[in-house]
Amino acid sequence: MHFVVSWEITPTVTQYEEINNTLIEVFRGYSWLRLLPSFYILEADSQNEWNVIHQNLLTIAQKYEGEVNFLMSPLYDVDSEYFVYQMPDRGFYRNS
Repeated sequence: MHFVVSWEITPTVTQYEEINNTLIEVFRGYSWLRLLPSFYILEADSQNEWNVIHQNLLTIAQKYEGEVNFLMSPLYDVDSEYFVYQMPDRGFYRNS
């Protein structure tokens, strides 16, 4: 099963990397694909895993209130064909 996560960070320049890295750390232990700088497709085995990731991202967004907005799709259990114009050269995939 898969779902999409994307976010927008609007902090001071010095906090951008800190917030972005904190959000990505939530993905530790999961396989993911990054298609755009802050657009990810994650693999999860259950709704419970989705719920845990959702709660962790929500906690981070609340910590940086007004600086982080994120979107999560529902969990879906079908294969999808994504059209990607150009894949990044490196750093776009992590299989945990």
